[in-house]
Amino acid sequence: MKPVRLAILWHMHQPLYREPATGTYVLPWVRLHATRAYADMAWILERHPGVRVTVNFTPVLLDQLEDYLAGRARDALLEISARDPVDLTPEERRRLLHSFFMVDWDRSVRPVPRYLELLEKRGRDLARVDLDEVVPTFTVGELRDLQVLFNLAWMGFGALADDPDLRALAARGRDFEAADVACVLAAQRRVMAGVLPRWRALADGGQVELSTTPHHHPILPLVCDSDVAARALPGVALPPRFAWPGDARRQVADARASHALRFGRPAAGMWPAEGAVSPEALEVLAAEGVAWAASDEGVLLRSLPPGSPRALSLYRPWRATAGDREVAMLFRDRGISDLVGFSYARQPAASAAADFTERVAAAGEAWRRDGGRGPATVGVFLDGENPWERFVNSGHDFLDALYRTIGGDARIETVTLSEAVAGAEGPPIARIHSGSWIEASFRIWIGHREDRLAWTALGRAREAVEAARVAGAPADKVEHALRHLRAAEGSDWYWWYGEDFSTENAAEFDALFRGHVLRACELLDLAPPQEALQPIKPTGRGALETKALREPTALLRPVIDGRDPDFFEWQGAGLHRPGRGRGSMFGGAPAFSALYWGFDGENLFLRLDPDPDPDATHPDRIRVTLLGPRGPSRLEFAVVADGVARPGKREGGEVGRAVLVKILEVEIPLAPIGIRPGDELVMSVEALAGEAELERLPRSGYLPLSVPGADFERIHWRV
Repeated sequence: MKPVRLAILWHMHQPLYREPATGTYVLPWVRLHATRAYADMAWILERHPGVRVTVNFTPVLLDQLEDYLAGRARDALLEISARDPVDLTPEERRRLLHSFFMVDWDRSVRPVPRYLELLEKRGRDLARVDLDEVVPTFTVGELRDLQVLFNLAWMGFGALADDPDLRALAARGRDFEAADVACVLAAQRRVMAGVLPRWRALADGGQVELSTTPHHHPILPLVCDSDVAARALPGVALPPRFAWPGDARRQVADARASHALRFGRPAAGMWPAEGAVSPEALEVLAAEGVAWAASDEGVLLRSLPPGSPRALSLYRPWRATAGDREVAMLFRDRGISDLVGFSYARQPAASAAADFTERVAAAGEAWRRDGGRGPATVGVFLDGENPWERFVNSGHDFLDALYRTIGGDARIETVTLSEAVAGAEGPPIARIHSGSWIEASFRIWIGHREDRLAWTALGRAREAVEAARVAGAPADKVEHALRHLRAAEGSDWYWWYGEDFSTENAAEFDALFRGHVLRACELLDLAPPQEALQPIKPTGRGALETKALREPTALLRPVIDGRDPDFFEWQGAGLHRPGRGRGSMFGGAPAFSALYWGFDGENLFLRLDPDPDPDATHPDRIRVTLLGPRGPSRLEFAVVADGVARPGKREGGEVGRAVLVKILEVEIPLAPIGIRPGDELVMSVEALAGEAELERLPRSGYLPLSVPGADFERIHWRV
């Protein structure tokens, strides 16, 4: 028997990028990580059959991967990638220039002269770039090159090794044609389709153990009871208590069912999201049949008596008390794990692999010095997808050297997590510490003001949905709402709140979280939490969030006649331009080119300008949805170009009026629908033909509105 058993766990995860109201994928990371990490990690293991590891897939990731493979994923950036740049609208070109440099610049942009040239032309700092000015300077050829280079940059080493056409495109590096775009996107589909079959084959062959995580990657202890955060951080400011252990059990049960369906057998164990555990969370895992779980050494050492020897404690499996049951556990070596995730990318592959191997062997020696008997069991657990962006050759050289080195080392035997935790001896951990892999606490996900606002919004929505269930709301609608709230329990939204981490996509993450909360309330006609009606995360100039081009600055007094307005009628109105050219998302040209809105103290006014394109779609009605502090209001107005004012229809009667001649003008009295001065609202407008949705404004999320109070004109008064 070799002196060290090495248990590596690679964790694969992405949050739910499907926008709650429309189903559109607002970020492309499932698709792009599939062509790199998910495929690459299987590809490299196939070439090192003697190395055994555990790979953890979250169900929320697999749900989205299957959406792509089934053709259900409406990915905005994929559609921009696929369309001829000649046909891209200014809005779509802006999105292309904003998003198609989202890759590690050192590894993927600077080594490609054309890609670097395009980056320099756009500008590096989006906060200092006016994309509206830059867009017209880019030629069709430059945009097409960017379409290819961005998607090609996300092709991993496995895809490039297996596809000579991709290698030829990478070698050429510029002056691409439409056929080259099609080649790259077809390769994406092929690689994505092969991901799960490859992993199933590795699992069936016994080289890989596949495990899972609670379905939407929640911080399970905080879902059980958010007040447990104070155990590691006494005195920390916390949101109103969120305690829904039933949600935690559902997240675990759904994950186990999802895994069994996809891989043919239930997962023996789980990597709890972020290694986050607590006594209550372990009890949930055990009750749902989870045999093993894993966490960080900081959690272990705070679960044992002070002064417990590190090596003798860490390099062995444990059993932990979980209510009236037990769960087997292994804890990761934080130092070695973090070197892979954060440091080895800057070192030569052979040196990094050798350093890793010697550190694992040294852990075995420390185990024996502390009095350990038999082999040491060393856990190395970390993200299996994000680190490789920073490595040379997408991590191929390091992983190849690592697997070759540890696979040939006489001191080290690689094992799966189930093998690593088998036969745990000694008394169980009586009470597990409540913490995660970061700081052995939950500060990252609940310790900031923005986190607390998000938990408050989630908690209030959860209580409202439960009250609706108890009051007899339809079970299918309740379950639909709860699915959105379980998605909002995912850890990723809270990761990006606060000041610890930053991303260009902060606005999108914020909107996705709030969108799930708002959608849950809308489904059951509930008043949404005030905290979800406005962005929680402040964002800068470069963000692509859903917002107005112009906010209202004056009270309006328009004549609602549908005719060409005079200059002053809509002066001071808010303005949102949806952009043109929806591609295959909605089909055809859009119905409206602009949405104006404003108030006069008693009414909300809307003005929708029909798109002048001869191919524009023609709705027969519009639906206006307003979500405010006293619940949602939905009003439908007929769209008939005859100059006749027609009343709006809502459940319970008629309210407001709309008229179309050259423009569609709408008047909605506020008092009859329970909206008051000072209220914060969000709004969407759908253009409908029969039951078909032709267009939605905004395309995703909602537009925030503020109903003027008594001092509105004084605040906005100017000469």
